[in-house]
Amino acid sequence: MPDEIREEDAESLRLPTNWHALVRSAVLHVIGIVRIAMLAGREALITSGDGKDARTHQLECAVAMLREELRINGARMRRVAPNRRPQFTGQERMAILQLRAM
Repeated sequence: MPDEIREEDAESLRLPTNWHALVRSAVLHVIGIVRIAMLAGREALITSGDGKDARTHQLECAVAMLREELRINGARMRRVAPNRRPQFTGQERMAILQLRAM
């Protein structure tokens, strides 16, 4: 989609450092209102008998949230020196290898 922000573009987006706390709070409130609207829309799909589309929408939202979480975590890990990164147990390393294999 042309309106999507690519990962490399998102890395360069910087928020103003002098944002007032009320502005940050307002942005978070708007995001909360959008979430409520999405949930209401999903509920409308369910009540209209279109549960399959509602479930699809729910799963797409979950995937989008997980991708954003991974992007944030990846950006953080790129800023941490390799010798300062967290150590994983053997089971965690195996799980990481399994995920990469998929």
